[in-house]
Order: sequence, then structure tokens, then C-alpha cells
Amino acid sequence: MGIISTEGMSTLTVSDPSEVPGLVDKTFITPWFVVDEDRLTSFEHASYHEEYPHGYGGEDGYGEGLVEGFHLLSLLDVLCNHAMWGEGPWLAWNYGLDRVRFVSPIRTTDPFRVQGHVREVIDRGEQGHLVVVDLRAEVKDREKPGFIATQRVLWTTR
Repeated sequence: MGIISTEGMSTLTVSDPSEVPGLVDKTFITPWFVVDEDRLTSFEHASYHEEYPHGYGGEDGYGEGLVEGFHLLSLLDVLCNHAMWGEGPWLAWNYGLDRVRFVSPIRTTDPFRVQGHVREVIDRGEQGHLVVVDLRAEVKDREKPGFIATQRVLWTTR
């Protein structure tokens, strides 16, 4: 399925690297997204979860269609790039994640989206800007988020 709706989506964009510090305290919301069964199976195969010695789905775990946490985190790049970007000659590099918490399960039947809040922009000189973003995966019709995390992205022209 992938992106199922852009309802409620909001974006952040800058046209020049000098504008990146102006993103502090701004927010964005990604499109609604659903992980389809084929992609779930492909991720489990690629990450060797099909060989996991103890079940975490099905009858002895969280139920069928559970989207594993690292699968969810791998989607941040594509989801956030739909909602926050720079229109210039630079690249955004995934610099890492801080304080990731998986709060409630997300299944293949659960539409979710990511809300982002730019907490900080650190000037890295010639390297560019390190953008620190607090993320919350909102699951449709659920109070608890699927996960929360802080992502660091290096916006660089080099």
C-alpha cells in the first residue's frame, strides 16, 4: 500500500542552506502510510527475522501482521523526505537516532503517519547543519503513538 492519504499533511522546506536555522520549533506531518504484507514479508526475509528463534507475532506474541520496530524505523527516511526537504544543491544524511521507544504495536492494517518537531539546528561549519527532530508515529484512531524517536540529519553541501 504505502502512502494512502495526504490528508492533514504539512511540509517544511527551505530554498537555501542559510535558511536551515529558521526551521527550529517548526513542525511537519508526513502522509498517512500502511505497510503491506508483501513488504513485511520482504523485510523479514532481508533482515533474517524469518529465522528468529522465538515468535513475536502470531498466537504467542503481538498478533498477526506486526510490523517489527526496525522496519518502522527504516521507513522514517522515505516518510520524512515527503514532509521536510531543502530545494538546493545539498544532501540530507541520516546521522542517527536517539532515545527510540516503541510505545504500541503497529500492524499492517494500521494507518500511521509521523509528526516531526525540529528541536535544534546545530551549525557544523563547512559540513552544513545538523538538524535534530523529535518524531512521533501517530496511529489512526489511537491515543498512544506507535513509536517516538529523535532523529539527527546532517544537511550538507559537501
